[in-house]
Amino acid sequence: MDFRRQERQWLTHLLIIVGLCFSISQTGEEMLTQVVGGSITFSNSTKQGGSLLYNGDNIAVVVEGRMDSSYKDSFKDRIQWDQHTGQFTIRDLKTSDSGMYIVDGKGGAKTTYQLTVYEPVSRPMLTTAGNQICSVECSVKNDRDVTLSWYNGEEILNQTSSPDHSIKLFLPLEVDKQDRTSYRCEAANPVTKKNVTFHVPESCPETKVTDNDIERVRGSLIGAVMCVLVASGVLGLAIYLKKGRNRDVQDSSEREQAVLMYAEVTHSKPKHNQELGPCNENPEGRSVYDQIQLHRMEKCDNGQ
Repeated sequence: MDFRRQERQWLTHLLIIVGLCFSISQTGEEMLTQVVGGSITFSNSTKQGGSLLYNGDNIAVVVEGRMDSSYKDSFKDRIQWDQHTGQFTIRDLKTSDSGMYIVDGKGGAKTTYQLTVYEPVSRPMLTTAGNQICSVECSVKNDRDVTLSWYNGEEILNQTSSPDHSIKLFLPLEVDKQDRTSYRCEAANPVTKKNVTFHVPESCPETKVTDNDIERVRGSLIGAVMCVLVASGVLGLAIYLKKGRNRDVQDSSEREQAVLMYAEVTHSKPKHNQELGPCNENPEGRSVYDQIQLHRMEKCDNGQ
């Protein structure tokens, strides 16, 4: 009795597992990706008839071997149905076509597809700069699921991405100018990829000093030294002339300065009082100032 009971339990479990597997096979979900402008074919067959649904709404129905796709204007004239395979195909895909599709066959087979339509990735751009170290920056227009990567052969050196689709992606790389390796910048999404190759010797050539460069530098230095010497000479001459002019002005001022001398005048009584008038009585003493001049002193010396 216990053996039969266990046998029935095992049989029940087996039937449950088989039922689950059958259910999953009938309602399986596939992830699909495609690029804008491309086409997608759903693998589930509807030879006996069926329908194609987009986000829960009918967009095509097959009845008695004929398809009607007039249910939604956005898909009109873009849906095809192959009578031999019974498969639906959507052409000229747009990003707005992304979403969930269900192929519901007349025999009960139903398959769900999750479709994502991507814009083709843009070609990356390179910008180089630097002296001894060569700097290069790779950039690309961002979009859904776009990644930007630097490769050395098949090795990924660096990678970036961003959920903000309104910006550009930038990825820098620094290498030595003596590096002879070629690097690859690649922009990719799940359906497309584009790359550009960066050759170090071509993009960042080593700077070599030639005889002409040396002569140019030497000429520039000589010219600079001559300019400094001329400027110094002009400045020194200007300072010398200014000092001489100030000295001349000072000497002239000293010569023209008035020299004052004080002298006391003594009045003596004249010999002939009768010749003096009444006004000469009781003369008052006064101080007289005069400017001493060289020519007067010379005259006095000559008079003596």
